[in-house]
Parts: sequence; C-alpha cells; structure tokens
Amino acid sequence: MQVFWTLGYNGTSLVDLIDGTGLSRGSLYKAFGDKHGLFLFALDRYISQSLIRLLSTLQQPGSAKAAIRETLTRLVEMSCQEEGRRGCMLVATAMEMVPHDEEIAERVKTMVDRIRNAYADAIVRGQASGEIPGRLDAQSLATLIVSLTHGMRTLGKVGAIDQQMTAIVESAMRLLD
Repeated sequence: MQVFWTLGYNGTSLVDLIDGTGLSRGSLYKAFGDKHGLFLFALDRYISQSLIRLLSTLQQPGSAKAAIRETLTRLVEMSCQEEGRRGCMLVATAMEMVPHDEEIAERVKTMVDRIRNAYADAIVRGQASGEIPGRLDAQSLATLIVSLTHGMRTLGKVGAIDQQMTAIVESAMRLLD
C-alpha cells in the first residue's frame, strides 16, 4: 500500500513491489495474481483503514458538530505534516485510474459514497439533537464536506500551511450553523 500510495499505480514497477513487500517475484504473483490484484488489495486496505478511522470519530457519542470538527482538524494535521505531501491515495487513484479502470472506479465511488453518508448521518444526528438546523440538507452538506476534505488533501500535497487549512475548517463549521 505504501509503495502504490507514494508512486501511484503506473509509477510502481515490479521491482518496487518486490522491494516494498519483501516477497519474491513468484510469491508476489502467487499471492496476488498480478500488479493489478496487488493494487486492489492495497486500495481495499487503505479504504478500510480510512473508513474505520472516520466512522470511529463520526459515530462517537456526544456532539455531532464536535465529531465533524474533529475529523476535519485531524485532516488538517495529517495534510500539513510531511506525510501530507503524499496526499490521499483515494484522490490520487481517482485521478490516475478511474478514467480507464472500471473495477477501481467502482471501489473509489463506493468509498466516496460511504464517506458522504457517514458525514450525512452525523449531520442528521446533529439535527435530531438540535445543534444543527433542520432546515439544512444533510446530503448536500455532506457532499460539500467531502469535496472540502479531498481538496484539503490536495492542498496539503502542494504545501498548504496550517493557518490556511484551519480557516477552511472554520468556514466548513459555519455551514452547520
């Protein structure tokens, strides 16, 4: 996963995968079939880890707004550190592979939908508790938040600073008022 995340699918060679996994060429092919099979495995792992992190925060008891803020603040921290220069594997995969790989396109679309639905569920929970106005459309706001988060990951890749990203979070949170 780390090799594909750093180099992208097309930029990753068999030698890179052998070095990154510690497997021999034969073991790699036996375990994953081919480069595409290993990429799907790596992408699924990235998606699973990301979704677990997001859901554990958005579904925690208490304030829905606080949970949404926490996810966005964590994203600022990730994006502004050196690690943030790698960007988001999901966004990178969407740009590189979705136009010509239907199997990957479906995985990326499903993940984006799951992220959007997780935010929408948190917004609805906040509306039920009265901390987010019921007049706001949860799906539209969730779509906007997902757009912001993926944009934040891209900005982190090009070196956005903490103050810029924090301002984005504050603007996003005002949308929930």
